[in-house]
Amino acid sequence: MTPEERKRFWNIVESGDNPLLSVISGLVEKWGMPAIVMALGDVANVLSEDAIDADNLTPNQRGLIMSCCAQVSNLSDLMHAELEYLTQQGEGATTE
Repeated sequence: MTPEERKRFWNIVESGDNPLLSVISGLVEKWGMPAIVMALGDVANVLSEDAIDADNLTPNQRGLIMSCCAQVSNLSDLMHAELEYLTQQGEGATTE
């Protein structure tokens, strides 16, 4: 990422021009990326089940949602495993 691209990114985040990006940036700042990924994994598990029975999705939309949920769930599982490993090594998250 070039310095100009980085500056543009932060201008968008801080201005609220992309509200979703601004909110996610704030959540990552507060909770950390691994926690956000693990929470999204929980959402993905439920959403993938809902997508199976949804009447208002085309097969392509359903496939896109299912694929996205699978990838997020996989990444969440990796974060859980990594956090467990770090905890065993005495390097896990603290409450401080």
